Amino acid sequence: MRGTDRVTIPSRLAAALAMLLPGCVQLPQSPDSDYRQAFEKALAVAQCESDAVQGMWAAYGRWYAIASSITGHRRTDEAAALLRQGEMFAIIGCPGVARASYATLLQRFPEPDLTALRESARAALQALPPPPPPPGMPTPVAPALQRPAATPI
Repeated sequence: MRGTDRVTIPSRLAAALAMLLPGCVQLPQSPDSDYRQAFEKALAVAQCESDAVQGMWAAYGRWYAIASSITGHRRTDEAAALLRQGEMFAIIGCPGVARASYATLLQRFPEPDLTALRESARAALQALPPPPPPPGMPTPVAPALQRPAATPI
C-alpha cells in the first residue's frame, strides 16, 4: 500500500500543478507586439482622443524604454513605427495624434542612419493643418479680400 501512495501523490500533485501552472507560467508579451495590438485597437476605435490612443502611447513608451536600454540596438523599427503611426492617424483625421507621432520621432531619434525617417516625418508634419489655438486664445481671422473699386468706362 505504501508504494502505491508514493506513486499516486506525485501524480495527483503533477496533475494539479499542470492545471495551475499555465496561467502562472505565461511569458509576457514582447513590447513591440503589445504596441502593435494597441495601435491596431486605436485605429479600430478611430477616435482622436480615446483610451485606446492613450493605451497605444503607453505601449509605445514601454517598447521604446526597453529598446533604449539595449546597448547597440538599432532603433529603426521604433522610429518607423512612429512614422507609420503618424501617417495612419493623419489619414483617419486625427492631426493631433499624427503631429505628436512625427514630433516624437524628430525628438527621440537623432541617429544619422535614421535621417530619411526624420526627413519624412518633417515633411509630413509640415503637410498637416496648423494646430488649433490653445483654449482661451482667440481664433485668428483671415483678412477679408477686398475687390478693387470698379472704374467707370
